[in-house]
Amino acid sequence: VLGEGGYLPLPAAYLKGLHDLCNKHGIMLAFDEVQSGYGRTGSMWACEQVGVTPDILLFAKGVANGLPLAGFITRKELSDKCPPGTQGGTYAGNAVACASAAEVIRVFRDEKILDNVVQRGQELFTLLEAMIKRNNFPIQEVRGRGLMIGFQFTDNAPAGIAATVVKEALANSLILLNTSKFETIRLIPALNVTKEQCEEAILVLEQSIKAALASEKFTNKQTAVGFRDCCEGKKCQCFSLDKWEVACRRITQFK
Repeated sequence: VLGEGGYLPLPAAYLKGLHDLCNKHGIMLAFDEVQSGYGRTGSMWACEQVGVTPDILLFAKGVANGLPLAGFITRKELSDKCPPGTQGGTYAGNAVACASAAEVIRVFRDEKILDNVVQRGQELFTLLEAMIKRNNFPIQEVRGRGLMIGFQFTDNAPAGIAATVVKEALANSLILLNTSKFETIRLIPALNVTKEQCEEAILVLEQSIKAALASEKFTNKQTAVGFRDCCEGKKCQCFSLDKWEVACRRITQFK
């Protein structure tokens, strides 16, 4: 799932094709899962959902619950080519961060964090779609996996609307992020977020979008009547995640 690129889920067919192309030309394939990894999308690594194993996988942030720790995973024949001491960095291992990482693993297991991510993520999809329909918001699609969800405004929405919504939400104690690509807002709550917190957040989000559109004197001349899946006529083929029943892209239908 692209992060700053607009929270865009990449389909399995594309990633498998990229993997095959790299293998054909002797190119190593690296996946940056600093944002999408460590449970964010409902599995420990997002690449598990598309059946592609990269040569190198990068991770950080969530691994130690915010403490400075990062790393990479690779095959033994590749790691054997790196003598001890050649891999280092600001987020290299230290005792405190590693202790936090060990505790994160325990919490994931004991509190069934991945199950919560899958449940809450689907609930957010449902809440967002209901919000769009009842307000006729100019939002063209809801997309993502797990608790890495984004929604993009339509081309006729006011320029800069995503940033305006973020400011309105912050004024009402809801922290959101937009992206550097497209008019997209991302929802990335804590992995142990509750159903009640999700519902409360959507209510604040709804009021924030209303205020942002009102400040631009915008009225949507189209009516949102429903949604269609990215893979029409069949179950979503973009990825596979146990107990997840929603397509990774739900596109708004207007009339």
